[in-house]
Amino acid sequence: MVFVDGENLAIRYGAMLGGMSPPAGMSGWYRPDVAVRAQSLNPASNSLPGTRVIRKHYYTSQQGDDSVRIESEEWLKGRGFEMPRVFRRDKTRGSKQVDISLTTEMLLHASRKHYDIAVLVAGDEDYVPLVRAVKGEGARVHVWFVSNGLSSHLRRESDYFVNLDGYFGV
Repeated sequence: MVFVDGENLAIRYGAMLGGMSPPAGMSGWYRPDVAVRAQSLNPASNSLPGTRVIRKHYYTSQQGDDSVRIESEEWLKGRGFEMPRVFRRDKTRGSKQVDISLTTEMLLHASRKHYDIAVLVAGDEDYVPLVRAVKGEGARVHVWFVSNGLSSHLRRESDYFVNLDGYFGV
């Protein structure tokens, strides 16, 4: 299973762009501060040979009413994420549900033995306890990251890691 901290990924990707527009190949695959998906990135081909992806989860937040968030969920489904979660972002307190929802679902699926390998697309050191807990359940954890957002501690805790910079054409 793949678990993407999409809010963080989109923000890091925006920082990589440095105010420039996304490359032509990323047209239609990026929503500033909400979501990004590398069209050429296939989780099944960047992990261990012979593995198959069971489900792809995506967690992000967005300002606006329910219709705006539902439209973003549909956008993510159209880009291959079966389980998009778009939470409400508030101007004053931001979003609080992205990290904890990802953590809860990743650990729940690990404890129920729904997967052997979790692909965590994130870079925050805050995920180190999650990685340890999932490994404690017997699953392996692959961390995919963008270089401007990887904690060295998280990289060391992972079983395998992949730098995604090249997939985003920046």
